[in-house]
Order: sequence, then structure tokens, then C-alpha cells
Amino acid sequence: MKHTQTETTEINFSKLKERLLQINDPNEFTYLHFKRFKEKPTLIVATGGSKAVAYYLKMYLESKGIFCQVIEPRDYFYMENKIIKQFGSLVAISSSGKSNGIIEILRHYHNNFYGMCCIVTSEYIMQPEDYYLCGNTKLPTLYDIHWDNAKYKEREKSFISIVPTLAPMLMILDLSVLKEGKKEELSSEDLVKINEKLNQLLKESEERVNNLKFNFKDTNLIQILSGYDTTCSSYILESNMIETGTSSVVVHDKGSFCHGRSNLLFQNPESPIIYLAHQMKGLDNELLPILTQQYPNIFLLHTLDEDTNIFWKEYYLALQMYFLSKKIADDKNIDLTMPEYNPQVVKKLYKYKGEM
Repeated sequence: MKHTQTETTEINFSKLKERLLQINDPNEFTYLHFKRFKEKPTLIVATGGSKAVAYYLKMYLESKGIFCQVIEPRDYFYMENKIIKQFGSLVAISSSGKSNGIIEILRHYHNNFYGMCCIVTSEYIMQPEDYYLCGNTKLPTLYDIHWDNAKYKEREKSFISIVPTLAPMLMILDLSVLKEGKKEELSSEDLVKINEKLNQLLKESEERVNNLKFNFKDTNLIQILSGYDTTCSSYILESNMIETGTSSVVVHDKGSFCHGRSNLLFQNPESPIIYLAHQMKGLDNELLPILTQQYPNIFLLHTLDEDTNIFWKEYYLALQMYFLSKKIADDKNIDLTMPEYNPQVVKKLYKYKGEM
């Protein structure tokens, strides 16, 4: 099936800055209140593009000393009940709030474990009665985190999530700024500074990607070299490419790449390597020069120029991954945000309501 470039990608990216800056509008601002999370293990459930938010949230909660595990909805039902009971909290992340697996998990967790439970949504505010029988006073109120402050603005229309991923990540970033400053709340001045920084990183991310001297037109395989601290950003690029059918993608842990996975590059020497880094550690200083000497298409996407905490760095790299996704799609003449797809398969499977 032939993909053709249309206007939707350009429209969504032209409005990206406006939509993100709305999130921290001082006149409309609300917090993601994760203060209720105690130092108990937390289970984070997400699927599709929402997993990027899950990995970013995991990084934040772990910085507060809270052990986290990110799983797919299906994984939940393969866990023994005695294992699930070890988690003091469950966070379900869903852009629409209507995902079948997410809803089923919320019901099950409420009805069996009575733990702290919340859902991060955008388009649809969940109601507690959706998940447990009314009148059961032993059950806690479902904790709904609704990030969309800009309800009065035009919504993003896209097959992949751009703002519905970057917006909740931005609000988690706000919490990291709050934590670093040891403040109870962010002032209007704080929010203005965050938006100024965001505006700067948007510009620099776009410029960095536009300066890549490579045409991805004939690329059928992209390999990503990632570390623990770039899990979120690597997932964004992988998910965008796969969900739009733009290219096959393989994500390698840098350590595992050194222990055999480098053979995929040896057999496909022309495939581009997207090398992600927040700092140049010993392995990076060894690995990157070797790859650059041996192979032609090694591209370092990094935050080495950003002297801030890991939350700003990973958000910066996430922005780069979206602009890189756009460039790859542009080079291949594919509409990143409204690609062609099999309507019969997508419509039937996307709206699946049966048992996970």
C-alpha cells in the first residue's frame, strides 16, 4: 500500500509549541498530584504510545525512592495475585481513558486489593463507579489525573500521540522542578521560566534533526542504541516508526549490543544507527568511536549541551525523537500523523472489548 505525504503532519507540528505551552499556562495550571504515593512499590500499566509516559513517570517515582514496574495490560493477568498484592499503588495510563485492557485492570485491582489506584487520562474523565460496585465503602475513590488544561483549544488529530504523550510528561517534569526546588507549589514565574526553557528546547531539537545530513528514503531498518536513562525517548521513536509503518526498528541496550547484538549491524551495514546519550560514559567513549570508524550511518542524538537534571534531559531527547520521526517520514513521503492503514484490521482490533 503506497503512503503519501499530506498536510496533517505539518499542521500538528506547527501547533506543537502552542499546545504544549498551554499546559503550563499560569491561568489554567493544575498539578499532577502524586503526593499521595507513599514509598511503596508501584505498578504502572500502559500500552501503545502511553508507555513512553509510563517510563518517564517510573523515572520520576524512582527518584523519590519508590520502586516501579512498567507492564502491558496483558501482563497484569499473568501475574499471581500474591505478586500484585506487593504493589501498594497502581497507575493506569491511557490517552483516551477507554482502553479495554486498562478498564479491566482497574476493575480487578479495585475489587481484589483495595490499594491506591489512579488513572492518567486526557480526552475522557473516568468516573469511579465505572470500576466498582456503588455502595462498597471499603473501596478507595478512583484517583483520576486529567492533564488536559487546554480544553477550549483545538485538539490534536493524529494517528500517533504527540501532545497526548508530551503533555503528561511535561506535567511530570513540572513535579521534578517542584521537587528540585523543594517547593510546595510552582509560582507563575516558575511556570513562565519552564515555558521559556521548553520553547528553547523545541527550537534546538528541530534544528538538530534538520542538520542531519542523511536521507532516510530507502531505509527499511533503523537500529537504536539506548541506555536505562533513555528508555522513554527510545520507545517514542520505536513506537512512532512501527505504528505508522514507516520502518522496522530494533532497540538495543548498549551493553547487550556489545555482547552479540552488533551482528545485526554487521549484516545490515547501511542501516542507520540512532545513538542516544545524555552523557558520555566509559562505554560510550569506547563504543561510539568504533561504530563511527566502521559504519557510515551513525547518528548521535544527545543532550550533552543541556546542563540540567535528567528529567529535562530526557524530555529534550523525547522532543528530538518526535522531530526525527517527522524527518524520517518526510524523507519516505509518509504522513507521520495520519498514515494509511488497513481500516478493517485496525478498526476491529483497536476497539476489541473482550478478555485480555
